[in-house]
Amino acid sequence: MNKLAKRLTALALSAAMLTAPAGAITADGESETWFDGVWSLIDAFSIKTEHDPYVLQNYINKYLEKHPEEMYDVLNDILGLLDTHSMYLSSEEYSQGFSTLEGFVGIGVGLQQTAGGVQIAEVIRYSAAEEAGLQIGDLIVKIDGEDVSGAESARIAEKLRGKEGTTVELTVRRQGRDITVKIERRQVNQVYVSNSTLTQGVEYIKISSFASQNDWQSFSEIWSSLPRKNTRAVVLDLRGNGGGLIDVAFKIANAMTPEKGVALAGVRYRDDMGGLDQTVSTGGGLPLNKIVVLVNGGTASAAELLTGILQDTAKNVTVIGEKTYGKGQGQMHIPLINGDKLVITTLEMELPRQGCWEGVGLTPDIQVGNSEVSVNASTLHPLDTTKTLHFGETSDDVYAMTERLQLLGLIGEATSTFDGEVLDAVTAFIDSYELPGAVYASPEMLSALDDAISALSGRTYTLDMQLQSALEICRLAAAKPQQYTVLADGSWKSNS
Repeated sequence: MNKLAKRLTALALSAAMLTAPAGAITADGESETWFDGVWSLIDAFSIKTEHDPYVLQNYINKYLEKHPEEMYDVLNDILGLLDTHSMYLSSEEYSQGFSTLEGFVGIGVGLQQTAGGVQIAEVIRYSAAEEAGLQIGDLIVKIDGEDVSGAESARIAEKLRGKEGTTVELTVRRQGRDITVKIERRQVNQVYVSNSTLTQGVEYIKISSFASQNDWQSFSEIWSSLPRKNTRAVVLDLRGNGGGLIDVAFKIANAMTPEKGVALAGVRYRDDMGGLDQTVSTGGGLPLNKIVVLVNGGTASAAELLTGILQDTAKNVTVIGEKTYGKGQGQMHIPLINGDKLVITTLEMELPRQGCWEGVGLTPDIQVGNSEVSVNASTLHPLDTTKTLHFGETSDDVYAMTERLQLLGLIGEATSTFDGEVLDAVTAFIDSYELPGAVYASPEMLSALDDAISALSGRTYTLDMQLQSALEICRLAAAKPQQYTVLADGSWKSNS
């Protein structure tokens, strides 16, 4: 950007902060900066500024009339001087930078081109397609009465899209029967929440983004299902979660808090927008023995808010990983009539103990980094893949097996005894390879394990020590008495 544009940027910021007296750069005073003093004199004495508080705005407008190509630079320089998160973006830039928040308008299906036509390959959760009963494998034959059985997937996708609130009539063929449904197009957002059972009593929940209320809905369903599994410990993985909707983070934190009346966090707006708004828990969260939260440098904003709330308010929470990003301010995303977006900071988040973490980040209770592991199969103990290894067995073959499981990050260290921790690692490997479930290590499982290590030999990869540490802590916690009792109807009551 040229010097004039940079000077305009400085003018814009200074105009909003003018406090210097008229004599500040004259003989009777000193200014904070020379520019502040000059501008205060212009503002105090110029006939053009007496009744025109928008003189600077008019000046910038006239400049941009001659140099329209500099509008984005000038606006972003001004916003950048206010804070590091405010920005002015074109619609294309916004879509690229905030793709998880945008979603799209449609019915909520993924398509697959097959020899027999276009099939539904995915039905997005909480979408209009799901509500209409569409299923994976349905063959699309008509759209609004038009035969599309021979159409390409791109054309069908285009016909399914449209303006929000409009309706499309879709005919699908399922097991030889044609089914016709009318579906209203609406905003579709992907779901960024998933879960799996790591071992008995330990659930893993991954939240990649707080992109929409769908993520809260998905988390709520997962959380409500935990009592039926007799869950005693949870690993909550927020690594790489760049944030999103603050109210979704608050809802999740509230659902995880057993006690009523706990001050979760505050959101501070401008004084003329209400000032500090405190959120207090309603209580009723499942009383778990342990919650481990995984974080790293990609954990930011609303994900940091959830982490900080749990870290500051819950005794059963341990945060593991690396220092978080440090984004404690929130933004309003304002759409403009030309499709551009103004992203402007309107609030700061404040934790009960740690306050606002903007530019500082949150420090884990246990700082653990992931390890780079080099695999050299020739240095490992030989593994006999013709045997079956049983629970309780102690042998060199068990050690050879656990050596390999350790390299895959499924167990902390190699051992000669086939105990409960080894069984968990064997089960995790069996699940990942979709082998038949068993409470022993079969020849088929051992062969697959040996092949996996052979394929990795000579390579270096990252071992997830953070998840491994979390699993070890949760496994110990899950061995302790459960703090609630599951009732016949699937609900639960606290044991305290």
